[in-house]
Amino acid sequence: MMRILFLIIFPLVSFTQDVEIGYWKDYLAYNQVTDLAIVNEKTYCIAQGGVFYYNNEDNSINRISKINGLSENQAEQIAFDEISNTILISYENCNIDLVQENEIINIPDVKRKEISGVKKINNVYFKNNLAYLSCSFGVVVLDLIKKEIKDTYKIGENGVYLEINQTTIIEEDIYVATNQGLYYSEANNQFLSDYTQWTKDTFFTDSTLINASFTNIGSFNNLLISIIEGQKDYLFIKNQTWEKLIDYGFERPQLNISANNIYITDSNLITIINSNLQENVITNFADAYTCEEKREDEIWIADKTDGLLKYIGGVETERYMVNSPVSNKIYSLEFFSNKLFINHGGHMNFSVNMLNNDGASFYKNLTWKNLDFFDLNRARDIVGVASIGNADYYASWYNGISKMEDETHIIKYGYQNTGGVLDTTFYSNNRIQISDLVVDNNNNLWGLNSQVEKPLFVKKSDDSWFSFSMNQNIDGLYFDELLIDNSNYKWGVIHEGGLFVYNDNNTIEDSSDDEYKILNTTLGNGNLPSTNIRTIEKDIDGEIWIGSDQGIAVIYSPELAFTGYNFDAQQILIQEGEYGQYLLSSEKINCIEIDGANRKWIGTDNSGLFLLSEDGTEEVLHFTKENSPIFSNKIIDICINHENGEVFIGTDLGLMSYRSDATIGEIKQNETFVFPNPVKENYRGNIAINKLVRDARVKITDINGNLVFETIANGGQANWNGMNYNNERVGTGVYLVFSTDENGYEKAVSKILFIK
Repeated sequence: MMRILFLIIFPLVSFTQDVEIGYWKDYLAYNQVTDLAIVNEKTYCIAQGGVFYYNNEDNSINRISKINGLSENQAEQIAFDEISNTILISYENCNIDLVQENEIINIPDVKRKEISGVKKINNVYFKNNLAYLSCSFGVVVLDLIKKEIKDTYKIGENGVYLEINQTTIIEEDIYVATNQGLYYSEANNQFLSDYTQWTKDTFFTDSTLINASFTNIGSFNNLLISIIEGQKDYLFIKNQTWEKLIDYGFERPQLNISANNIYITDSNLITIINSNLQENVITNFADAYTCEEKREDEIWIADKTDGLLKYIGGVETERYMVNSPVSNKIYSLEFFSNKLFINHGGHMNFSVNMLNNDGASFYKNLTWKNLDFFDLNRARDIVGVASIGNADYYASWYNGISKMEDETHIIKYGYQNTGGVLDTTFYSNNRIQISDLVVDNNNNLWGLNSQVEKPLFVKKSDDSWFSFSMNQNIDGLYFDELLIDNSNYKWGVIHEGGLFVYNDNNTIEDSSDDEYKILNTTLGNGNLPSTNIRTIEKDIDGEIWIGSDQGIAVIYSPELAFTGYNFDAQQILIQEGEYGQYLLSSEKINCIEIDGANRKWIGTDNSGLFLLSEDGTEEVLHFTKENSPIFSNKIIDICINHENGEVFIGTDLGLMSYRSDATIGEIKQNETFVFPNPVKENYRGNIAINKLVRDARVKITDINGNLVFETIANGGQANWNGMNYNNERVGTGVYLVFSTDENGYEKAVSKILFIK
């Protein structure tokens, strides 16, 4: 009987305080398996997000990504050499990692190699402590003992690059499969980097095959095995001459050879050929990429749809699905109701993922739930989500709004059941393009609809619907983000057209007293740094921070939007050496998020992630892929769990998080939370004192009342490195933590046990 194991990868903690400050964690997609390698009792797999391995001894799964040691995240190939006990991982950019005895050694030479055209590693073959990398430009030989590149073979005539699909060595000869035929030479030839040392194999009964595209080459029982692409996509075997062994074609063949069998994996089937050259076919795979034999009657299969599969005797016995997001594609992130949401769709803002059916994913109680096209009542391109009570509202850039109650029941809102408020676009009666949804203090759901007469709309808490026109000034245009400020004004991003601000005067049903403005770069009418506004965010003080393709600006008094006084956006002047310049003016700002200390997390299009001080004049942190575990310098979106300070960072290569040192402040000072407590001897990180009132004054004393440390909280959290004023680690004992608000009223006392 088949066992299907949906394996949940449990993080150390989930949405709690008990995470060390500065701790990184990935939230990558691991359910699409495309390659594998069997390493003793562990099965290593390549997935979308990185590498994971299944331990056959205890049924556990462990993840490996850039966060915990790998050089990259976009792994493409994984292979194991039993002789040198080396796992080789190659990446999309041709970077290479060697894993030996729990040590990861990076070999960046192929990545750095400058060639014209496509650069790619197609296959890895091991022989005599050497790894032969079949690349788009030739063969790279990697010494696994010295951990260095030994040689590079150019096969093409006149020394031009010729793509190598696969390499093998049989007896004294080395063979390479190319798109222009098979080439061979003596394996011990010291001059294989010279193209003249290579000979094209012409031993074919059919002469038209001499220059054919050979996708695979391998050896089995002292016979050569190869697959030819195209109309003659067949398996060939060579004794004296090449002869056709299997007379039907393959779509996407992968050749794997063990001591016992030949395996050809081809999407929905695997052909097994034994030592007597007899065939057996296993069918009905969803999207099989490759397989590997663990023992004679046991094979493991990497399937892009169904995960990691185990077959015994040609019968599926176990299936391993890692619980994770459905995709690493991110358009937007949200965190509320103790749930983390990823919206996988897209629209014009980043020109990606159009007509995407991946839907959305949310993380709750240590488990991911993925909602696809059908789960959301046939809604494509999910770009936003908002929650009211037990209902989540998903914005679709194609199909209106999908409401999910209690995470199960679905209602689709469109033209018919909203009285025409959710109108279809001018050019299509089938499209309703919702770009964003937000909830006001009265549980009214507001949103933006593009290319319609009345783009701003609301669903009131009594389920009545209303929409609002701006007299053709922006009606019919495209929109991005929506924000509601402290005055209940609605701010919307006009796609490449500036901003609008709308005031309904708290009379939703009566539009006669409504007023609005369209803001642009003109002084006195917005003074925006650019009309290409990419994001807006309200900070704790109610100021509106604007991210554009030319940096950042701030509207310090949004409540004055309709008075005409002191209203324009202001850019922040910072000192750079001897000169002043506007903050991040050369950067495209994709997202802004405000933490509990009112600091600004800024995601850029190609310069990574910035943390700025409350007023934006000081750079607190700057994370790039070069100086941190962050996956990419292209930051798509950010959201924050304000209870524990976990900052979720959505990149173009997937989702990760960073535990920051700030949380949202409490209104009333009750019981504080200290982590870690007790502080053990080997702990060297920061100690977090949480659940404080905003900007609390904190003093730490020993049991005798001697002051050891004092600070001001970042929002609702104070941080202590365990050192006294002499920069010495404090001794074993109990330490008292006294905290008050800035006026000395909201008081709390807690204890820390310190073990030196």
